[in-house]
This record gives sequence, C-alpha cells and structure tokens, in this order.
Amino acid sequence: MSALLVHVPKFISWGSEKLGCRSQDAWLDIVPGSRKIINLFWASFTLLGSLGVLYISVSSYYGRDFFSFISSEFVIPFLTQGVTLTFYGIAGLFLSLHWWLLIFWNVGSGYNFFDKKNRMVCFFRYGFPGTYRRIFLRVRMEDIQSLILQANPEPSSGVLYMQTREQGTIPLTPVDDRTPCNVIQKAWDLSRFLSVPMEIVPYS
Repeated sequence: MSALLVHVPKFISWGSEKLGCRSQDAWLDIVPGSRKIINLFWASFTLLGSLGVLYISVSSYYGRDFFSFISSEFVIPFLTQGVTLTFYGIAGLFLSLHWWLLIFWNVGSGYNFFDKKNRMVCFFRYGFPGTYRRIFLRVRMEDIQSLILQANPEPSSGVLYMQTREQGTIPLTPVDDRTPCNVIQKAWDLSRFLSVPMEIVPYS
C-alpha cells in the first residue's frame, strides 16, 4: 500500500475544480468515480419506477387497487399485461441494484499522478470487488507518445487519452462523462507539462 501514497502537501497550486493539484515537477489529478448526482438520479428513478410497475402487476394479479379510495376494481388483466409488467418490474430492480452497487463501490474513481522528478506516471483506479478492486499502473514518461483529446459535441467536454508505446491507449478522464469540465484547457496544460504533442479528434 505504500506505493499508492501521494504526498499532497508538497504541491503548491490547487486546480480550480478542486479535483487535483500540481507544482513545477508533479501533477496530481483526481478522477471521479460513480458517485455522481446523475447516477444517483437514475438509480433512484429506476428503483421507484420498477416498484411502481411491480405494484401495478400485483394489483392486476389480485384484480383490485389497494390504494384507491374511490374504486377497488382494477381493469388491467394479469394475462398477458400483468405478466409483462412483472417482468419489466423485476428487470428494473436488477438494473437499479446495479446502479446502487456502482455508487456504493465508487467504481472508476482514483487518480493520475505525473512525476517529472522521477520520470514516472502512476494510475490508480477502484474497480469491482475481487482481484481487480485496486488497479495500479506505472508508465515511464519516455514511453508517452502523445495525448489524444476526443472532443464531444458539448462545449468544453470530451475524453482525454494518453498514447503510450507499451501500454497502448490509456484514458485519463472518465469515458462516460459528458459533463462540461473544461477538459480542453486541461489537455493543453497537461501537454505542455509533459512536453508531448496533443491530437484532437472528433467524437464518433
């Protein structure tokens, strides 16, 4: 575990988004994981929606609406509409469980650490529980060929990659994040910091 420690107090300048810091010889970039507001929204929305669908299927099975104060009759037949709703409700519960596990484990979170003094780049990510719960990768700066920015249609958003000789293409930012985060300016700054060329490609 000692190899994963980063001495943050040595840095002298924090980023404007409070997701990292840097000095003249080092750059620490914090990568957000699955604990995002949009993921919390979809997890809650899927859970409530699937519970609502299951309620309708149960009401269809018993032929009555348990929460109606006007009429207890339920007009949706269990065969075949009720069976279909049961299937969709159960599928929604499993999908919601998947979202909540991603949020609980914070999959994808970690950091990128660029150390010019030791000429080394360190990547750390949290994965799913098991063998790959903690993923740690080291790349020598001499192996970095370029930075590749895949620009999204949304302003100031995109995915930043690092092209290396031995490890291939390594994502530096979350590939599923479309939130505007001024990644273009960040890519230019990192390109100058590492003294490597940068290529901008359109999103496909």
